[in-house]
Amino acid sequence: MKTLSIVLFALATAVTSLVSTESVTATYSGYDNEVYQFSAEDGSTLEFQGVSSEALGKYDLSDDAFKGKTFTITYESETVVDDETEEEVTTSIITDLELQE
Repeated sequence: MKTLSIVLFALATAVTSLVSTESVTATYSGYDNEVYQFSAEDGSTLEFQGVSSEALGKYDLSDDAFKGKTFTITYESETVVDDETEEEVTTSIITDLELQE
């Protein structure tokens, strides 16, 4: 019975948080209000709330020289449901960058 309780708790917790990894090609627009912004090919704006130290080690996005450059971006998105408001909040973190030439 104890094992069943642990399994049910794990399943219930997994429902409130979902992490996915994706890749996209986009052009770097800049860093504003603690958000890294990129423009996708379709004109939409992609916003990332953070960058891993490994990705920043490859490309220092605080350098204006990277504005207008196109990158392949690998990122993790985590969607969490706020238990009180039941709103979904998604946070995206860049895990890898590759400069396209």
